[in-house]
Amino acid sequence: MPGEVVRETAAVSVANRELPPVPPGLAPDSVTLCLFYQYVEPMWTKTQHKKAQAFVIGLGARLGVTGRGRCSQEGLNCTLTGSPEGVRQWCGELRKWNPLFLETDFKLTDGLKAKEKFKALTIRKTDELVAYGLAGENAPSLRENKTKHLEAPEYHAMMQQKNTVIIDVRNAYESAIGHFAPPPGGAELIDPKMRNSREFPKWLHAPETQKKLDGKNVMMYCTGGIRCERASALL
Repeated sequence: MPGEVVRETAAVSVANRELPPVPPGLAPDSVTLCLFYQYVEPMWTKTQHKKAQAFVIGLGARLGVTGRGRCSQEGLNCTLTGSPEGVRQWCGELRKWNPLFLETDFKLTDGLKAKEKFKALTIRKTDELVAYGLAGENAPSLRENKTKHLEAPEYHAMMQQKNTVIIDVRNAYESAIGHFAPPPGGAELIDPKMRNSREFPKWLHAPETQKKLDGKNVMMYCTGGIRCERASALL
């Protein structure tokens, strides 16, 4: 598309890798956006959960990082803003606090305007990171999940394969705004047309859905990966 900027580094996960350096030439008051999630298995105890929430809130206050997040016994999911250096330090200190976050794919977008920064940091205590209605022991195991994460170039290549279906795990509103378009002769896109994530388990177990998926290679996508993480384990 005209004016489109392709950021190849953004197509590769930073899980178990160094974070990208601060780009040169940013405005002094520029803001960096960070999106990430990390499931914890086995789940945190109630005490560990409380400590995790307190640590994240304290870290944000110390580094001037703001935003919104969910903290549950099954992990952490946040959308944060701050200075390029502050956000990167936040990610680094989270990794030092708990090595599990070395596995986290911190998605960074630099160069936002100062007015786009969140005014405060709000971390909500919740039962689930995504409201599938599968909290606690009802949640499918992520350790036993045999699905595979694909980098963006691999995903696009797989979209060209026959005998493949792609499930849009987002809600119907998001899908209507924009969705992946597999090439002719390639994968088939399936939109469950959900109002919310709680409807996904019922849709997945429906006979007509199972018929569509039977014998096929199944791909999924959402916005940041967190919905697919649990949905693929359920599948």
